[in-house]
Amino acid sequence: QPNGAHNNSDDDDDDDDEDEELVEEEEGDEVETEYEEGEEYEYEEVEEVYEEDDEEDWEEEVYELEDDGSDPNYTKQKELMEHSIEAREQQAQDEDFDALNFIMEKMSDGDAAQFDQTSFMKQVEANTNSMLLTEEDVEGMDVESELDIVSDLMDDDPYPTHEEGEDNHLEQNTGITDQDMQDLDNAWKKMKEVQKLESWDKVTMKEDGFDWDSLDNETLSEIDACLEEIGGSAYNSTKWLLYDLDFNVTNLMLAAVKHNRNAPILFQHWYPQLLTYKRYEGDRDNAFDWSWDQVESADISELERYYAGFGYDKIPDKAPAETGIISLESLDEEEIRMAAFENWMTDVYNPEWDRKDFDDDEFRDEDNVFSNFFEAPQHPDVPTYEDTQDDLAEFAEELGEDIDEETQEYKEFMGKNLKYQVTNDEEFNKVFRGHLVVACTAADTDLEIAEKITARMSQDFGKQVFVETRVMAHARDEDNVFEIWLESYEIDLLHSKKRASTDTKGYEGQMTCNDDQIEHLVERVRFLISDDARYSYRLFDDALEY
Repeated sequence: QPNGAHNNSDDDDDDDDEDEELVEEEEGDEVETEYEEGEEYEYEEVEEVYEEDDEEDWEEEVYELEDDGSDPNYTKQKELMEHSIEAREQQAQDEDFDALNFIMEKMSDGDAAQFDQTSFMKQVEANTNSMLLTEEDVEGMDVESELDIVSDLMDDDPYPTHEEGEDNHLEQNTGITDQDMQDLDNAWKKMKEVQKLESWDKVTMKEDGFDWDSLDNETLSEIDACLEEIGGSAYNSTKWLLYDLDFNVTNLMLAAVKHNRNAPILFQHWYPQLLTYKRYEGDRDNAFDWSWDQVESADISELERYYAGFGYDKIPDKAPAETGIISLESLDEEEIRMAAFENWMTDVYNPEWDRKDFDDDEFRDEDNVFSNFFEAPQHPDVPTYEDTQDDLAEFAEELGEDIDEETQEYKEFMGKNLKYQVTNDEEFNKVFRGHLVVACTAADTDLEIAEKITARMSQDFGKQVFVETRVMAHARDEDNVFEIWLESYEIDLLHSKKRASTDTKGYEGQMTCNDDQIEHLVERVRFLISDDARYSYRLFDDALEY
């Protein structure tokens, strides 16, 4: 038996079910154990412990084969086995044979010379020579035109897909399908087409890799003078000046007018070139007085090339409001509001006030707003009175005295002189206590409320309170603009429709200004212009607390 265990019984013909003998054989010795019927056999758990032996103890023992010359069958079988082993070794060598590596590194010169003399290599050499082009083959041929006719394998021919049933080793080894290769091929062809196109950002290329040594001293001096004339701009003018060296700026300006007479796009760096470059000296001598015939004869294709150099496929158009030519009829609502807002900022804020230091030793009496000799500082964005008078006089001289009614309206619209008589009201100077400002929209409902407030304040305070209504022409109804401010001993916000509509923290006033609110305002003004308010102290400076 495989484990040396077998069952014994007293009689082979008669199997006794009552008694059962189990014979265990271990290392050649027999141990008999008898179990009665129904008794369970308990297996003893034996823990096997292996001692660490040297590696050589685990090595498989090799026995040298001894030839038996007297047995003809043995000799024949040995010869067949040796032949089979040699055949398998040769097959393994043939499968792993690297022909290229053998030719490059292991083939001797003699073997190489002998290999070149084979019929196969002679045929390869003949085929190679037949495919070579010589000067005689291309003599009298326009090579470039011929190459244009022949398709390029990489750039023109489609990707060669596998036929149905053909093994696709690329997909088998890497998982890349024919569709993936077609997409890659199409992307490659598209990239090559884009590379053939003209560079779209020549302006940046001029700045990054420009060879300044290629310019003569005169051109460098002209560029420096032009940059000094520009002074400052919102973009880097230097790279644009280098880009413009390849163009005629005079023609660019005339072509821009030709393209769009109502709103030509004239770059900021163009005109300074006309003032400083020697090539435009003729335009300066002519005082830049171009005619419409010159505009019509301008080469507009040069302007197209100019824009193509930085990404435009055509000359762009702009709305008149986005250029130096502004017409109120062309402005949309947002542009009109922004223009009104800018004009309002000019009226209410003078940055020169921030330059006044009341602690400065050079502070003059004319700078003090409480002085009788006070003079408001000149606004930097508003022309002086003298300049305005000179402009109006020159404008009136150009129009002449004999003008029609329409021209007279236009003249007064552009500007006119208004004379005011300044009077000194002694009673007003004596009793004046505050300036009440009502800021509202141009809506009739707001103006009616402002008129009620003016009449009510005049009824109770007379000349003690001067009421002024300021109309915010750029404000809309949805802006909720209706505010009332009092400038007296302090500056207080008495009413704000905007803050009430947005639930501004700290503001507890109501949104509408009805009759009850007007009466409340009267009582607030009465207290704020009183001596009690003048000599009292406030715990908080924020007007919202009141």
